[in-house]
Amino acid sequence: MDDPRADAHLPRGFYPPEGGSWRWTAGKFSVILRPPPGASHYGARLELKLNLPDAVLKQAGAPALAAEIAGTQLAPETFAKAGNYIYARDVPASLLGGDSVEIDFATDKPIPAGKLEKRELGLIVTSVGLVLK
Repeated sequence: MDDPRADAHLPRGFYPPEGGSWRWTAGKFSVILRPPPGASHYGARLELKLNLPDAVLKQAGAPALAAEIAGTQLAPETFAKAGNYIYARDVPASLLGGDSVEIDFATDKPIPAGKLEKRELGLIVTSVGLVLK
């Protein structure tokens, strides 16, 4: 998340890097990832490492995070306690045939701009990627 080249893979909903290795997101955010070799035959696992700060939990309640790839919804997950998590979902091989794939994420309880700061705040993301199953 702190590599300046990462910006090309974060088309929407990510704020500039903070703390060296993480970024805040808005309520809706997207990534463009390159599937690992063999993913078009075997599928892959999406792994998004995140942090849910106590301040977000207190302001908005327990958020659910969901992802969508090419119109296919991946199951949401609700995070009820502050802390570090990995949102991990299997991605079918049929969605991973190209050179890259865009993945759209959404949390159902972002903090509106002006509540804690000027930006809408979703989650803190430390990494995201696809790994071969």
